[in-house]
Amino acid sequence: MQHIDVLKRAWHIVWNYRALWIFGIIFALVTFSWGPWALLDRGDDWERDEFVITTLDGETFWDAFQRTMRTEGAEANRAFNELLSEELGLDVKVHLLTVVGTMAALAVVAFIVAKTAGYVSETALIRMVGAYAATGKRLRVRQGLRMGWSRSAWRLFLVNSIIDLIAALAAILLFVLIFAPLPLWVNGPEGVIFVFAFLTAGLFFIGIAAVIVFAALTSAWKRLARQACAVDGMGVVEAVEQGFGMVRRHLRDVGLTWLITAGVGLGWTAAIVPLVIVLLGAGLIIGGLPGLAGAGLVSGGGSEEVPVFVGVAIGLPILLLVLIGPLVFLDGLREVFVSSLWTLTYRELHGLASVEPDHVPGLNVPGLEVASAA
Repeated sequence: MQHIDVLKRAWHIVWNYRALWIFGIIFALVTFSWGPWALLDRGDDWERDEFVITTLDGETFWDAFQRTMRTEGAEANRAFNELLSEELGLDVKVHLLTVVGTMAALAVVAFIVAKTAGYVSETALIRMVGAYAATGKRLRVRQGLRMGWSRSAWRLFLVNSIIDLIAALAAILLFVLIFAPLPLWVNGPEGVIFVFAFLTAGLFFIGIAAVIVFAALTSAWKRLARQACAVDGMGVVEAVEQGFGMVRRHLRDVGLTWLITAGVGLGWTAAIVPLVIVLLGAGLIIGGLPGLAGAGLVSGGGSEEVPVFVGVAIGLPILLLVLIGPLVFLDGLREVFVSSLWTLTYRELHGLASVEPDHVPGLNVPGLEVASAA
């Protein structure tokens, strides 16, 4: 396998197939990493309230728990309504549990929508690149959406779930075997304890190293299995077997592709930190000026909180747009490159370079015709 040639082709696809950018940006948006925000974490500077359950005389723990929950709930509800009334000027009575329940329901809906959008976008990326590699023709965004909104997207989810479950069970079994002899020697003579403690510690660190290596192989396994689903239209079990077989038969080539992917991820992580600092400064300037102007327009009244609230309401969305927009766009291009890299790798390893365009599974979408588009 010519890895340099595959890299060049993946890079060419990124810059010449702009319809993929939409799906890459959507995929990046729903899987965006917020790691750089750890730089802004205040750690122990945040004030934390302790939740303590005190059992009174003649009171069971369950009774004490219920009493504490009622007291804490009433206090939280009072503080919440006080915040709405005094700080925001809203003369309403809202039960905090209702707000929390509504937000939880919205969070669940948002999670499902994000997951669906992620798998649909990934499926579209894989199938569009597969079609482009086979025919040289670029599809429109609408056609890519029809490719993504298919059974393959659901199969990608099942493939990920099955392989993750297998990996988790394998890791648990490994550490169960390492610590299973523990009851046999923990109460033994001092010399036996000393020897077996060192042996167990050594096996534990070997197990950690094995899990790290297996996690890398699992990542490549999932990539190739998802390619089998989207490119070849395989079923879930067949795709899992196909991905495992390709990792086993082409370990060197798959390993090199995984290392390239990991290198791209590390490079992105290293580049994003100074980029976040620059964008944060630009966002503070671009968003701060309209915010200050808006706060100045409403100042002069009796309340000091209103100008601050107006300034934040105007400036914060602009700040977030300036900060997040470029990061999501660039991360979307990275996702397009990585997806293209694995799609081309799968085709090379599977010998799909000679497949006739009429037999490309990625093009078998009812009513879909291949058309050249920017």
